Amino acid sequence: MPRIVIFLDLDDTILQTAPKCPPAEPVAPAAVDRAGRALSFMTRAQQRLLAFWLERGTVIPVTGRTDEALARVTLKFDSWRITHHGAVIRRPDGYLPAWWHDEIRPLLVAAQPLLWEYAASLEWGAATEGYRVRSHSVDEWVTYISVKANADDAVLTELRTRLVAIGLPEELALHHNGNNLAITVKGVQKQDAVRRVAAELKQEGPIVTIGAGDSLTDIPFLRGCDFALVPRDSQIQTETWREYAP
Repeated sequence: MPRIVIFLDLDDTILQTAPKCPPAEPVAPAAVDRAGRALSFMTRAQQRLLAFWLERGTVIPVTGRTDEALARVTLKFDSWRITHHGAVIRRPDGYLPAWWHDEIRPLLVAAQPLLWEYAASLEWGAATEGYRVRSHSVDEWVTYISVKANADDAVLTELRTRLVAIGLPEELALHHNGNNLAITVKGVQKQDAVRRVAAELKQEGPIVTIGAGDSLTDIPFLRGCDFALVPRDSQIQTETWREYAP
């Protein structure tokens, strides 16, 4: 029997903040903030789906969260973990695989000057335009730059429009969904990580892969799986399924 492996995006796929939960529906805490307060929640449908997957298969988080932020998710994952938008891949024992240093680190090293440049440029306008900038790293290497709006999502939409108009260097890619904007490094994105981890798991025997995600930038890793799941009213649905709306 092949093993079922679920590559699971987290935020806005299997959990979300309270304002994004259906009104008056019972929810369960699923992640906390740095102070330990409940920040993200799961609906009953999400809880049932995840419980089924955990019982029947291997669930691997594929998230833009850092390792620290993933640790604040109360769900228990005991297999591989993909974080930093795909730039960090950890084995079940928590260590980076040996090939990470040969295949992924060189791409991050080459992109460092560009990431530093974009971080400085974005930081320059952060206070006046109402957004926050943070560079995330593993060891000494910046993996991606995140930008979050202080209030209005329109701030990031405008910033994204400007970045697209200027054009990012070919080494970098742009992620934007709601109140999250990130500049990532090509070649170390979610789809690259899923491909690498799936190759590792196939060495242990046949697998059937399911991808679950909500963002347009999740589509490449979803397409790399045997099957794909998309949440209702996700960015993928609202921006690509509109012509099929009843």
